[in-house]
Order: sequence, then structure tokens, then C-alpha cells
Amino acid sequence: MRDLIRAALLCAMLAAVSFAGSSTTEDSPLTTPCSGTDLKGFVCNIKETLLYIGPMISVIALVLGGILYISAQIFVSAESRGRYQNVATSLIIGAIVLAALVGGAVSIYEATKGLLVSSS
Repeated sequence: MRDLIRAALLCAMLAAVSFAGSSTTEDSPLTTPCSGTDLKGFVCNIKETLLYIGPMISVIALVLGGILYISAQIFVSAESRGRYQNVATSLIIGAIVLAALVGGAVSIYEATKGLLVSSS
């Protein structure tokens, strides 16, 4: 299980490096500022907020998962240790998935933008 935690920490560090050196272009719709008070502006503001807080939530979940896992190993009895380890592992995996989604948001957008255009 220690190898899993080490792998999760390595993935989190790689995700943090990819966030620092993001390869977004200036003309990308994910980097243009939101304007307007209509529904499009509202959704754009939500998108910007999620892209901003996503990496922070990922790191927080990863750290909390690690702390919970370690404390379950040290302080919790053997009967209930599995529940704590299950929650900790879920936090770590969720943090990795969130980091991958936020880190690849521009690539996901570019790959799927044709799906949202009407074919008529």
C-alpha cells in the first residue's frame, strides 16, 4: 500500500508541474475573460471558478487522504481500520482524477468542441 501512496504523490507532483506550465494559448476559449450577464456569462464564470479552484481541491484531497491513511494505521483499531483506509484511498484516487481533468481541460475542450456544434 505504501507503493500506492508513493505513486499517488508522484502523480500529484506531476499534475502540479503540469498546472504550473500550462500550455494554453491566448486565443483559447478557456482563457478568454468572461463578459455579459446572460446565461453564457454565468456558465463562463462557473468554468473559470472551477478551473481556478480545481488544483487546490485536488492537493487538499490528496493531503487529507494521506493524513487519514497514516492516522488510520497508527491510531485506529484493526476492526475499523478498513473503513478509514477506504475513505483515504477514495480521497487519493479522487484527487488524482480531478488533477487529470483540470490539467487536461484545454485538451478535452479542443477534442470535444465539434460535438457541441449543430450539424445543420
